Amino acid sequence: MSTNSNQISAKKIENKKLKYFLWPAILIPLFAGIIPYFIGIGLSFTNWKLAFRNIQFIGFQNYLAMFANADFWSAVKVTIIFSGLCLIIELLVGFLVGWLLSVNLKGQSFFRSIILIPLMVAPVLSALMWKLMLPQHGVINYLLSFFGIEGISWLSNPSTALYTLVFIDCYIYIPFVAIIILAGFQSLPKEPYEAAAVDGASKLFVFRRITIPLIMPLILLAFIFRFILSLKTFDIFYATTGGGPGNLTTNLHLFAYLNTFKYGQAAKSTSVVLILFLVIFLISMYLIKRWTKATEYQG
Repeated sequence: MSTNSNQISAKKIENKKLKYFLWPAILIPLFAGIIPYFIGIGLSFTNWKLAFRNIQFIGFQNYLAMFANADFWSAVKVTIIFSGLCLIIELLVGFLVGWLLSVNLKGQSFFRSIILIPLMVAPVLSALMWKLMLPQHGVINYLLSFFGIEGISWLSNPSTALYTLVFIDCYIYIPFVAIIILAGFQSLPKEPYEAAAVDGASKLFVFRRITIPLIMPLILLAFIFRFILSLKTFDIFYATTGGGPGNLTTNLHLFAYLNTFKYGQAAKSTSVVLILFLVIFLISMYLIKRWTKATEYQG
């Protein structure tokens, strides 16, 4: 009995010690994310400005002013175009690259290694690298001149600036999507393909009816990650164009940043960020439910 009681008391002491290790995991998100979030909700209903200390409650005036602001809707348009193009290109090209990396070809291990290079560099550094190569007399235009293509200033030209940012984002994150898809191809079971071969099914039928449904959870997973990150992209915009020319490359996150630190409208910026957060949260919850159903169907 004494041995059992000693073991029980030792387990209780161990459990109490383990509880202390859980406190940082609880307190850090609490003070770094949850509390500031609710403080931001409260401040969005005030006239808070960085240059003034007097804070007064003004109700929904910040939200009404935001929806009446043409620059806000311009930022919404830029965010939708940027995110939509990035999602389409990155998922399609990433799927193709992931499939090519799963096929037994010469130099497969080499290509699997070099595709990780964009992911090893911080996005802001990749953006600055492209910014150095894309001016009027940059190395990209020099290379294009060999094909008879006249060079332009890609990041300051109103007709190409936003699409150049899409290209930079795709360069950074297509490898991310490709790795997820590659993992999906490598985890495919052999039994459905063996049964399809016995039945004499065509390759197109096998791809549409077997491969796509089996790999769909990972496609949705890549979509969720890229959807959230593309809507909240800030570093690429800030490091390359700063929102210009004009406001043609000002997305919602950069719009909120400029309103806070350039114009001092901190409360208005908070309302913009909260609206963006709410949109991302609701759409992400819907996508996560779809992903959960897809994984349950496979199980």
